[in-house]
Amino acid sequence: MTGQELLMAGLRGEQTPQMPFAARIDLWYNYNQHHGSLPEKYSGMTMIEIGKRLGIPLQSRLFSVVIEHFEGVEVRTTQHPPYVTTEYITPVGTLKKTLLYAQHEGPWIAYEHEKLFKSPEDYAPLNYLMTHTMPRSNENAYDTARTEVGSDGLVVTGVGLWSPAQRVMREIMGYQTFFYELMDRPARVEELIESVSNLERRKYRLALDSDLEVFNVCANWSDDIHTPIFSRFMAPWFSEITALLHDHGRLAMAHVDGENRRLVPLMRETDIDIWEAWTPAPMTRLSNIQFRSSVHPESVIWGGLPSTLFEPTCSESEFNEYVINSLLGEVGHTGRFIIGMGDNLPFDGIIDRVARVPELVDSFYHNR
Repeated sequence: MTGQELLMAGLRGEQTPQMPFAARIDLWYNYNQHHGSLPEKYSGMTMIEIGKRLGIPLQSRLFSVVIEHFEGVEVRTTQHPPYVTTEYITPVGTLKKTLLYAQHEGPWIAYEHEKLFKSPEDYAPLNYLMTHTMPRSNENAYDTARTEVGSDGLVVTGVGLWSPAQRVMREIMGYQTFFYELMDRPARVEELIESVSNLERRKYRLALDSDLEVFNVCANWSDDIHTPIFSRFMAPWFSEITALLHDHGRLAMAHVDGENRRLVPLMRETDIDIWEAWTPAPMTRLSNIQFRSSVHPESVIWGGLPSTLFEPTCSESEFNEYVINSLLGEVGHTGRFIIGMGDNLPFDGIIDRVARVPELVDSFYHNR
């Protein structure tokens, strides 16, 4: 089996000879490529080429298999690198956001430095903007990404990074403003979430025309922020969207790289198939076996390696001990577990240590 075939078998919950492994190294690559600090033997290579050199399957990230196009909205964009400011001029008001794309620090997406929502007057133009946003296929970009990855990795994507409530929280309002608005104007917040939900429904209907099998449906949870609203806003959406995906033979995946201790019981309210970027102790408060025994037994976990293992401050013996005992020793017999990063190789991580993981996995299973 190719690395991709083994990974996809694991994501489908099929039995595999041993735990699959697929790494994520884009933060490390972006930072070091920008600063000219890639190890000499990898100089001039793409991230995917480095993965092939190491002999490991990689995740490649694409924001969405659809793009958003606007009708009845004038869009004005100005660039002052690293900032990009966009104004959306609607018949009921103007919105403005500023994105910061600081690839020299390692991220692969921009951060909303200035949010769209600034005052209650923005609800009307925001609802108008969501209603007049029309999805279009981004399949050319998806095909290009898949061609680059080849048979040795996987393009991780969906119709966007976040579910509707998370998009309002993270991208449109910011978390603090969201909770103030939810207390002061709950009906307006619910109306906005529904407007975003209707847009996402249109995006999913279009995306189902693609051959994408695994859809990322949300990302970047933390139990202090999302526990209070999860059952009210998030779980019902996941029930709806996973039912749609399952009806079309697709899988739903969530990127759960934060502290999820209080969220785990609520996560069982969903029908999400795959928990990706799972990050264990010491970076969070749960061990691999605690998480495996807490989520639904039929769900697949992809992660289990805290990024701190790859830091120079962690010795080789400590690294080996964790992989063999704290990961494989605890969950190597449980099934439905794919080894991966929680959630990325740090910018100063030891890249060659990533290639040690499949060696240790082989050793563990051969010596059982």
